[in-house]
Amino acid sequence: MNTLSLLVSAVVLACAVLLAETTSAQSPPAKPNVVFILMDNLGYGEVGAYGGGMTRGAPTPRIDQLAAEGTRLTNFNVEAQCTPSRSALLTGRFSIRSGTHSIPIGGGLEGLTQWEVTIAETLSAAGYTTGAFGKWHVGSEQGRLPTDQGFDEWYGIPRTTDEAFWSSAPAAKAQVFP
Repeated sequence: MNTLSLLVSAVVLACAVLLAETTSAQSPPAKPNVVFILMDNLGYGEVGAYGGGMTRGAPTPRIDQLAAEGTRLTNFNVEAQCTPSRSALLTGRFSIRSGTHSIPIGGGLEGLTQWEVTIAETLSAAGYTTGAFGKWHVGSEQGRLPTDQGFDEWYGIPRTTDEAFWSSAPAAKAQVFP
C-alpha cells in the first residue's frame, strides 16, 4: 500500500472515530451508532483484528478495538475494481445492476443509477444522520453524489485519489455538501 493510500485511510478512520466519540459524548443514543469504514487497497489480513497488525509490520490497536466492540463483516468478496465493490456494499446488489460495473473514465453519465437505494437512504429513513468522508467514486455528476444518495453530509473527492496529485485540476478539489 502506498503512502498516500495509507494517509487517506488514516484520515478517514480518524474522522469516523471522532464522529462516533462526539455523538456518544453529547447524549446517550437511542439507537446504536453505525460507523462503516471502507478502505481501498487494504488486504484482509493487514489489520490485527483479521490476523495482521504487528505481524504485518504495523500495529492497529484502535481498528482492532473497533472490531472487538462492533460487528465484523467477514464474508464479502470484492470486485476487481473499487467502484463496483463500493456500489455493492452501498446497495447490497450486484454492481452490474446498479450501473457501476467498472471504474468510470469520465465524459458521460456514470455512477449509481438514481433509483438505487443505498444503506445511507435506509439509515436516514430509520432516523439516523448520515455522513460520508473520503473518496466516493460511484458517481461524480450532479444527481449522483453522496448527498443525492442518502448522505446528509459529505466531504471528499468525487472520483479517485489519483486526482489529488494534480491539485490544479478542478476535479481534484475536495467538495463539501451539507
